[in-house]
Amino acid sequence: MTSMLPPTRDLPPGRHARIRADVERAVAGRRRLLFPVLAGVAAVAAVVASVLTLQPEPPPPSPAVHVTSAAPTTTSDGFGVPQETVEAIEKGCMESTGLIGTAKLHQLFDEQTRWAVLYTGEEALLCGLGERGKEYNAGFGRRAVNVLPGHFSVDTATATAGGDHFGPGHEGRPGHRTTVGRVDSKVAKVTVTADDMTVEAKIANGTFAVRVYHPPSWSISGAGPDPVVRAYDASGDLLGTSTEQLGACFYDPATLAIVYGDQNRAKDQCRAASPWK
Repeated sequence: MTSMLPPTRDLPPGRHARIRADVERAVAGRRRLLFPVLAGVAAVAAVVASVLTLQPEPPPPSPAVHVTSAAPTTTSDGFGVPQETVEAIEKGCMESTGLIGTAKLHQLFDEQTRWAVLYTGEEALLCGLGERGKEYNAGFGRRAVNVLPGHFSVDTATATAGGDHFGPGHEGRPGHRTTVGRVDSKVAKVTVTADDMTVEAKIANGTFAVRVYHPPSWSISGAGPDPVVRAYDASGDLLGTSTEQLGACFYDPATLAIVYGDQNRAKDQCRAASPWK
């Protein structure tokens, strides 16, 4: 046994070429395997990138919206106050008269004074609201309110002196003259002439009403003649005056009873009254 290495010898002829060919084949095989793997990894990465790119961005957080609901209101037609107020006026004014029955509100005013116009089946009510320490204070006049003497009627004409005539606590309260009545559908305008002035009345719900104010020192004794009421149609033509009605006579077609004018006249001397509303 020897530890000597064998002597160096040259490869046999052709052996060197075969070894080189084997090495090249091995390297080529490794390249073919590596390129598909890298290509597959690149494809997967591209798909992942596409998925991430196509997903929409989450929307920005929406601000909180506070929704509030308006409180329900029950406003009556034509008066500008809640229905409960209308009902309270109707009840309070009727009770203040001491009469039995119900009244319907037709006009409501909130001016230098607060007042209302109401009608029952038989009476015209003029009601002060909060005047002279009373929440409701109504006066009434019995009329045939189911019919009209022509195109209109004058149901209430009153005058109240200024507060200076009523002693302490009433100073500064204005005096006033009030005229109230009913109209038919042809009446478009009503004027009232009194105390050297002519004013236009408000027409609503089949009625007309106006209150003319005077200074606190005004007295009824200084007032002029009774008001003169004139009614006009939409064209401005005069339909009638309260002065003409003073001498006229009307009867209720349903009962044949004279309801406006001289009760002692014969029916054939009177005209038939017309229905109201």
